[in-house]
Amino acid sequence: MNSPSPTKLTKRLFYEQSNFQKIEVYQTEHFGKALYLDDFEQFCEADEIKYHQAMTKVPILIHGKTKSVLIIGGGDGAIARECLKYKNINCIDQCEIDKKVVAVCKEFFPNMACSFDNPKVNLIYDDAKEFVKQSNKKYDVILVDSTDPVNRSKPLFEKIFYEDLKKLLNKNGILCCQMQTPAVNFGLGSKVFSYLYETFSDLKFFFSTYARIKSNEYTLFSISSDAKINVPISLSPLFMLFQPEYKKVKKFLDKMSWIKN
Repeated sequence: MNSPSPTKLTKRLFYEQSNFQKIEVYQTEHFGKALYLDDFEQFCEADEIKYHQAMTKVPILIHGKTKSVLIIGGGDGAIARECLKYKNINCIDQCEIDKKVVAVCKEFFPNMACSFDNPKVNLIYDDAKEFVKQSNKKYDVILVDSTDPVNRSKPLFEKIFYEDLKKLLNKNGILCCQMQTPAVNFGLGSKVFSYLYETFSDLKFFFSTYARIKSNEYTLFSISSDAKINVPISLSPLFMLFQPEYKKVKKFLDKMSWIKN
C-alpha cells in the first residue's frame, strides 16, 4: 500500500537492513501486525485483503479467461494467495528481488506467505527490470505490486519497463499496476500515466478502499491492455474516481478520451 502510517504502533517485533531495504514489523494498536519497508507501511493484517483482493479480482475478472499470471514484487505472498482462489489459473510466476522480505513474511504473516507452499506458485528471486527483459514466457495477466518509485523501484515506473511487460502478454492480456504515489504526486503521475498511454491501446484506473480509525484510505491501480477494457457492471463503482486526491487522474483520463475521439 506504500503510505505513511495512519496507525498507532505499539511494539517493534523485527528490524533488519537487507541488501535492498530496511525491513520492520510492528504490532499496531488496532490493526494487528504491520510490515514496513524503508519507513513506509506496506500493509496491516486487519485490512490487507482489501488491497490484495482488488488488485487481483479486477484484472482477472475483466480478462475472463485467465490461466497464467506474472506477479512483480508482492514478497508477502498475498497477491499470489488471492490468485490461487481462481481455479482456472494454473501458473503463477512471481519475481521478487528481496529474499529477506519473503522470509520475514513467512515468519510473521503466514496467512499471506502460505501461497509460496502451493506448487502453482513459482517464486523467482531476481531484479524485475532484468527478468522481464530476458524472459520470453507469455501471460494472460501481469500484476505489478511494487513499492514506491524510489531507489530500486524507480525503473518499474519507466516506459521501457512497460514496453518489456507488454511483450510478455498474450493477446488480450492485461497489465495491472499499483499507482497510489503517482496519483497523489501528479508531477510524477503525468509522466507514468503517459508512458502507459503511449504503450497500450486502453488505460483505465480503479481503486481499493480500506477503513482506518478516523477515515477511509484508498489505493489507486492502473489497468492497461491492447484490447478494449470492458468493465463489468459489478466492478464499475471501483472505476468512479470521486476522491479529491484523484481529481487530476480523472482529468488525465478525460483529456486522453478527448484525444482518442
